[in-house]
Amino acid sequence: MDFLFKPSSVAVVGATPKVPKPGYVILSNMKRSYKGKLYAVNPKYKEVLGVPCYPSLREVPDEVELAVVAVPTSAVEAVVDDAIEKDVRALIIITSGFSEVGNEELENRIKEKALSHGIRVVGPNCLGIYYYPSGLDTFFFREAGTPRPRPSGLALVSQSGALAASLMDWAASRGCGVGAAVSLGNKVDVGESEVLNYLFGEGFNHFLMYIEGLREGEGKAFLETVLKLRLGGARIGFYKGGRKRESAAAVASHTASVAGDYKAYRDLLFEFGATPLYDFAEVKAFVSALQYSPELRGDKLLIVTDAGGIGIMLTDLIEGYKMPRPVDGELERELPSYLRLNNPLDVGGDADDERYRKALERLAPKYDLIIVAALMESPATSLYLADIVKESMERTGKPHLLLGFGGTMAEALERRARELEIPFAFGVDEAVAYARVLLRDKFARELAEARKSCC
Repeated sequence: MDFLFKPSSVAVVGATPKVPKPGYVILSNMKRSYKGKLYAVNPKYKEVLGVPCYPSLREVPDEVELAVVAVPTSAVEAVVDDAIEKDVRALIIITSGFSEVGNEELENRIKEKALSHGIRVVGPNCLGIYYYPSGLDTFFFREAGTPRPRPSGLALVSQSGALAASLMDWAASRGCGVGAAVSLGNKVDVGESEVLNYLFGEGFNHFLMYIEGLREGEGKAFLETVLKLRLGGARIGFYKGGRKRESAAAVASHTASVAGDYKAYRDLLFEFGATPLYDFAEVKAFVSALQYSPELRGDKLLIVTDAGGIGIMLTDLIEGYKMPRPVDGELERELPSYLRLNNPLDVGGDADDERYRKALERLAPKYDLIIVAALMESPATSLYLADIVKESMERTGKPHLLLGFGGTMAEALERRARELEIPFAFGVDEAVAYARVLLRDKFARELAEARKSCC
């Protein structure tokens, strides 16, 4: 697998100076970030973007460990033949037009040729691999339009390249990190289990997967991998495509996968320690939780807010938590006489930062998840509220969520939260999704631990 993630030399087959062809974008990205030897392959050019270009793989004068294939479907088999002749160790086949459109015969020939000669393959019909440690970046989305996130221990493993790219774009916009992203496509060779095992061995401990289907016979190994990683300290979330009859049919034409029984997939993965995610809001919330939040250890929720209606709405919409009323005589004496200790705790529309601080100092240690919801247009509240939440997180080791609602000031609060690397939600819906995925992740961990105990 090192040849796919950390090759010493890469050839981009189908490299071109023509914008915005995939061969242009891939070579441009690789030239920007890749740390090894880089070659272009295209019989039409002597050099592309300042990179030496050769008519075929066979004619590259040096060793090529990895070839990234971005040529028309009809030309892929010849490239595989050249790779065999050149003793290339791995292929990332970007090109589509194989089993996902009924062209199984060509896909099977390519698979048989590559695997029988020991060549590892990602794809076809994929974006390939983004791997920050080596600078490998075969995603054919330009960084100017899809900024790459800062590095972190989070890896995206997806059968949908576009979904992985959009998550990377969103993560960069919210200050979240992504250290690796793998688009698997039709999976003629490399699948989820190998990628998870490899990246876990490389130090990655957070994983987000988009799964359309597994190949025949790989289910047991996949579940064992998920359980091993979870018990080893990793946190794993997944979205399973193909929930409805119509989306299951779309899966077949997207990556030629068999969607299988949605509920069976979901329940089995949950039992083995992976957290099911049901919509894109939950996917984003899980990424944020992985970046900024410790694991949830209990089910007691505290809501602190200067807007009573928001507190009530959060209480209505967040399910599965206990919300015991706080008991703290000292805090009750310090609050203005018109306020009462309740949960949600309304600290009043005139609350300043100090009132929030006192409430968190006294109450946060007694709860498992603390949500602080602030109307930033209130004159007494400042951006320093984010620092107060950060201090409470560090003091208690408990998950916190800062919720901002409104306009310009809420955006400023989000920027401050990002600087401090604490979880932030724009509005009630994001906060509800965050609370849901934290609780579900807790259940997934407990299910994995129970399976270890009984087996």
